Amino acid sequence: MQEDNQTVDQQVALPLIDPYIRNGIHQAKQLQQKRRRMRWVRLGSGLAACSFLLALFFSIKLSPAVAAYVSHIPGMEKLVELISDDRGLQRAAENDMVQNIGASASHNGVSFTIDQVLMDQKRMLVFYTMKAKEKHKLSVSNVELFDSSGKNWEYGISWSSGDLHETNVIRDRLDIYVGEMNEVPEVLIAKITPAIDSVALDTPLSVTFPIDKTKYISLDEKVYPVMKQVEVDGQRFTIEQIAVFPTQTEVSIRFDPDNTKHVFDFDQLRLVDEKGQTFAFWGNGVPYRDNGPNGVVYHLESMYFVQPEKLYLKASGIRAIDKDKLQVVIDAKQQTLEKAPDSQLQLTALRQNEDVVGMDFTLAVQEQDLHRHYSLLSELTDDVGNEYEHVQSTSSVGNKKTTHSYGYLFKRKTNKGAPSSYQFTLNNYPVRLLGDFSVQVK
Repeated sequence: MQEDNQTVDQQVALPLIDPYIRNGIHQAKQLQQKRRRMRWVRLGSGLAACSFLLALFFSIKLSPAVAAYVSHIPGMEKLVELISDDRGLQRAAENDMVQNIGASASHNGVSFTIDQVLMDQKRMLVFYTMKAKEKHKLSVSNVELFDSSGKNWEYGISWSSGDLHETNVIRDRLDIYVGEMNEVPEVLIAKITPAIDSVALDTPLSVTFPIDKTKYISLDEKVYPVMKQVEVDGQRFTIEQIAVFPTQTEVSIRFDPDNTKHVFDFDQLRLVDEKGQTFAFWGNGVPYRDNGPNGVVYHLESMYFVQPEKLYLKASGIRAIDKDKLQVVIDAKQQTLEKAPDSQLQLTALRQNEDVVGMDFTLAVQEQDLHRHYSLLSELTDDVGNEYEHVQSTSSVGNKKTTHSYGYLFKRKTNKGAPSSYQFTLNNYPVRLLGDFSVQVK
């Protein structure tokens, strides 16, 4: 998912404050529904609230075998393009895991067609085509999945923000993640809410499609036990195991609860085999999820259809911060930062309008972070106990190339009085441990 990959200029003239805020509130329901579907997925830097640009560090080429396999099948050309960033998915397609669907629904001149499905027991990729009679900026506003009885199916999901240019057709994919204890139904009902020029339609399109489990049911996961402890800059974590599925490789890591720093994420986490072939996360889908206390499962490119003799888990850096610097506090009356991790983060605006709070930040970054936009926060609290709903996030490159701008919009759900301060816990931050690591895991 990438959830809303657009970057937006956050400098808003004073007379436009109210329209700016109210326009954000108009989107609250759709955004809240979308996030509810992701409740069991840990929100990573490419997923939570704010967009980011992942700096790809390896060149990717479409497998000739995959291109040859799908070239003779009508309608498969776009699928080839949509998996060109992931050689694991290419190998899955090559091994006859693609299900041709062709189910569609239409309403008021807009149609949504599920073209193909590629899936296993952990992940489902739904390739779709959305069309309109006239050219517009087309996107998917909301997705809900149900079984044949109409019961809501538990899942996590991500998708792109759609086409930023006016067109009458888009072809893209939904990335759906199956819950640990959740069985895939024989038939799914997808209720898709299209958006035309960023305005969600009133009526969702309902598309029913079958699941052919014979495509993947015999492909059991491959598990490589590891249980190796790593220490970097005084912080310890254990690589527990590597589990491989046709659509992704899962790396389970557990952090020592006695660590003095909170680890946000790894830079360029990847598996490398004895030939130098790399399996990494390429920026599409969900990068990681929670796995119990202090545990995280990282999603990398699948190596299911290859047989490496040796495997090394590597990272080029580890983003982490002192645990006592995780909390950020804003003085609501003075409109200043009362507590911040360091001088890199600056509050440039605080807008308080009835039940709406908008805040803008600048973040000074180093060269290695020039092309990455981090999700700084997704939840807000205050000193009087009000509850807030996250509505919208934006990010952009600031006036200086070494500065990023971030904007966040929240709606207050309760009325316990005017706060004196706001607080939030950092989701991510561009500060790193001293060192990297490379560990043989097979």
